Amino acid sequence: MKKLPFQLLGIMLTAICTTSAVAQAQHPSIAKIDNILVQDLQTLTSISHQGRKSGAQSPNISAQYIFAAFEQLGGNPSYQHFTFRAGIFSKDAGHNITATLPCTQPRCDKAIVISAHYDHLGTTGQRHYPGANDNASGVAAMLHMARQLSKTNRARDILFVATDAEERGLHGAKYYAKHLTQEVELNINLDMLGINNNNRLFALFSPGFKEYKTELQNKAKYQIKLTIVSSQRQIERYTNNPRIDWHKASDHYAFYRQGIPYIYFGMGEDKHHHTTRDTLDNMDLNKYQAGVNLINDFILSLTRSPLDSTS
Repeated sequence: MKKLPFQLLGIMLTAICTTSAVAQAQHPSIAKIDNILVQDLQTLTSISHQGRKSGAQSPNISAQYIFAAFEQLGGNPSYQHFTFRAGIFSKDAGHNITATLPCTQPRCDKAIVISAHYDHLGTTGQRHYPGANDNASGVAAMLHMARQLSKTNRARDILFVATDAEERGLHGAKYYAKHLTQEVELNINLDMLGINNNNRLFALFSPGFKEYKTELQNKAKYQIKLTIVSSQRQIERYTNNPRIDWHKASDHYAFYRQGIPYIYFGMGEDKHHHTTRDTLDNMDLNKYQAGVNLINDFILSLTRSPLDSTS
């Protein structure tokens, strides 16, 4: 796909505002949700984004949309191009989008990386796979958090990566983590944040990693149940499905392989996963917003400078 002019991407980011009233009428729960968060969800799941399938030779419309969003908030984004094996004798191209909000203080703690994969299954004939929960939910949350963090004093560098080709083997995250040149304390991975009927958000800590559990527990005063787990056995008790290895189920595993601990936020299983019914209509947007707020407040607590107000 040819690169869209930046002016056109700017129009794409702002024109959706005019559809808010219509969208709220179609989905009543949107009324209590941050408008920009919903606009990102609507855009990434729209037909024009073609299911966000990986493998294009140049950044697709979704990658360009995310790039433009980071650029607008001052994240100095760039594309990270890579290739991955697509068959025995063939390779496909992938395109991560990276951005940075630098530390604003004379003394800085180690950086943290916030990740969310933007790729999904694409379209097959007339079948469109919107990928609302998997993983427009994580990407929209990451952009929301980046906007909040851009307004604060930061006591560490905040690195962002919207990864490509997660669905095909965590390829974007593997490439990014392997080529990190900066020392990183922690990966926070966001994947499938559309809270289910059990009203539960999981925070899976990497094996042996115990930092920040208290800070996270102190944030668990929202409309959803935050469940902090540290092992496959613990999460199996809640999901009742031993077939999924949550330690390896998303991009956080790529960071773990490089010696970087992680906290993975997700809802667990979704009956609409990898179907055409993974739509905004099947997400509870109020619960989603509550989960995003909880994670956002937690990340702010890890990055806030002492010079920030206590409000």
